[in-house]
Amino acid sequence: MRTFRRWLLDRFLPAWAKDSVYRENAALRDKLGRQEQEIRRLNAYIDGMEGGLRAVRRIVIQNGVSQ
Repeated sequence: MRTFRRWLLDRFLPAWAKDSVYRENAALRDKLGRQEQEIRRLNAYIDGMEGGLRAVRRIVIQNGVSQ
């Protein structure tokens, strides 16, 4: 499919349109890569917070005063 798409673009698009499509695709791939990296970073942060919250001891203070 990729070779057919490339052939189609090379065959029927003018040079300026082809360059524009390739430039936009490169920009979108770069943006997607940055977003995937941010998602990995945020998931690591979430995992760390979950681990930290599980490790916290639950302390119940009983001072004898009824509420």
